[in-house]
Amino acid sequence: MVITIIGILIALLLPAVQAAREAARRVQCSNNLKQWGLAMANYEHAMGWFPFGVIYGSACGPTATHPPATSTVVTPGDWQRQTFVIALWPYMEQMNLYAQWDFNYTFYSTRNRPLTEVATPAYYYCPSDRQGRWRADAWASRSRGNYVLNWGYCDFLQAQPSGFKIGPFSANRLYLAAQISDGLANTMFMGEVIQAVNDTDYDLRGDFFNSDQGAAQFMTLYTPNSGIDSTLCAGATPNEPGPCVMGHGWGPTWPVYVSARSRHPGGVVTVFGDGSVHFVADSIALNIWRALSSKSGDEPITGGAAD
Repeated sequence: MVITIIGILIALLLPAVQAAREAARRVQCSNNLKQWGLAMANYEHAMGWFPFGVIYGSACGPTATHPPATSTVVTPGDWQRQTFVIALWPYMEQMNLYAQWDFNYTFYSTRNRPLTEVATPAYYYCPSDRQGRWRADAWASRSRGNYVLNWGYCDFLQAQPSGFKIGPFSANRLYLAAQISDGLANTMFMGEVIQAVNDTDYDLRGDFFNSDQGAAQFMTLYTPNSGIDSTLCAGATPNEPGPCVMGHGWGPTWPVYVSARSRHPGGVVTVFGDGSVHFVADSIALNIWRALSSKSGDEPITGGAAD
């Protein structure tokens, strides 16, 4: 009888304990994104513009001004294959890594690869997810993260679909705060993607040192945590069906879409341009979700599902 009562009490208490733990994890996740938002603000204050999304060499996108001031045009062989993570290192207490990075070489070069393989700080990861790596094999074992950039209602090349509206970050392009005319408080800067369930799947989610399509950004083609089960490279082996990446093709001119996704029940955590952190519910209206992702769409936002 006593054992039965204890079993009933445990069954009653366990959901409450699990909910409390998840609430604590969500608070930590929010704090992590708050740090990324603060780093963005400090970078903009120091440089006069927000960081590039990725530098993708000459494969796609326009050339653009880029720090340092003595190297103002992104050209082949110069500042190639970098992501926003490197740019923000000095503002994320990673100046020692930034000082060792060789900007004349790609992220996968033998010069820079060791820096992407080092142990990463806790604020790279959502505590509700796992601390994953990308393809832990002889070629590379890069650390991943859960926090990536808002690319807008568009594909990776920011050229599709019809009526597309780009976000505050792009390939090979920088934006001033004044160019985000919707206002920093109304524009998402970063949000979550989920990790693959293991390290060996060919899945680029959160491979945020990588400037390839789908690795360091999300798009708002779909609302959070919705969409089909697919990975970026549908023909890859093994093909882990994680519902995060909408792989509509692969190549420098093929459309690639990545959805925001998290392990939190009911939504994703985001940080906006003013540094404010918001939990966006899965039930948010699609038009509002897309409006929050554009940098200069001039859309009226009259309500939604974000705290």
